[in-house]
Amino acid sequence: MHTETQSGTVDPDRITGRYDGPDAPTYPRGGPERDPLDPEPAPGVTNPVLTVADVTDVEGAHCVADPFLLPQGDTWHLFFEVYAHYRRPTAVIAHATSPDGADWTYDGVVLETQHHLSYPYVFRWDGTHYMVPDAWSKDPAAPAPVMLYRARDFPREWEPVAEIISPPAGADRHDCTLVRWEGRWWALCGDGRNLYAYHAPSLDTAEWTPHAANPVVEGRPAGARPGGRPIVHDDRILAFYQDGTDHYGGQVRAYEITELTPETYRDREATRSPVVTANGERFGWISGFTHQFDPWDDGEGWWCAVDGNPGLGWQVTGDHHWAIGMYRA
Repeated sequence: MHTETQSGTVDPDRITGRYDGPDAPTYPRGGPERDPLDPEPAPGVTNPVLTVADVTDVEGAHCVADPFLLPQGDTWHLFFEVYAHYRRPTAVIAHATSPDGADWTYDGVVLETQHHLSYPYVFRWDGTHYMVPDAWSKDPAAPAPVMLYRARDFPREWEPVAEIISPPAGADRHDCTLVRWEGRWWALCGDGRNLYAYHAPSLDTAEWTPHAANPVVEGRPAGARPGGRPIVHDDRILAFYQDGTDHYGGQVRAYEITELTPETYRDREATRSPVVTANGERFGWISGFTHQFDPWDDGEGWWCAVDGNPGLGWQVTGDHHWAIGMYRA
């Protein structure tokens, strides 16, 4: 996230220029030609950049996870889940800021509902900020709806504007990710084995139509639940999915969606997938698990927010010791 000059110092003016003005990138619209398929821990950044120790307003918090970035002016914004096992609701959406991507300041909870909230997919469209958090209900017979929020006062105040998906009983739709493709909006979400698609002519409508072939991917735990921000090219969408083949939070894989219409869906795994995996060290913040990848291009390369878990088991660290780090591609 911080941009380095040849001397290795941060150049905030480059970031400001790239993400200001009417032609600035506002993902998920557009994307650079190269893809962030070879990320490594960001040089000069001490990972993890954000942990549960930074959280000051959620009592009993266990972890931070599911990071999503959003640059604006000379500030980088980060939205993420804060999980507290014994709290109700168990998870809320919080926010942090950074001038360079290396040093982050926790800002507090910005969205809380009656449901567990995670995966705060945040983006801009036509000058307005939107967020689609993942909402989980503890009652399987009454799954939480997928709701689109609009910023009333960015970044701290959000209001619901449209219910995108109302899942049937016993059929959660997790980690909904929106993209603009060939003149319509698409929502991709999964249940860990199957991938579902929905579409609508406009963003802030409640009239979202299920894909004619739902689930568009069936029986693919290696890539059926979104795991980060997609990149939209002219001829394809590069989407990131959690790999849950062996366990939850195994790694993140990249798939190229080559055909997406109301009747058809085709994708293929990218040649350099998986994109991010646990590093396998004996101890470390990302030694065991990882399941989120959020890339942003700064003109010279990609900055990528990822999450990680030491994976040492409940007896040692608990089941929810996730933290957030920065990678470079």
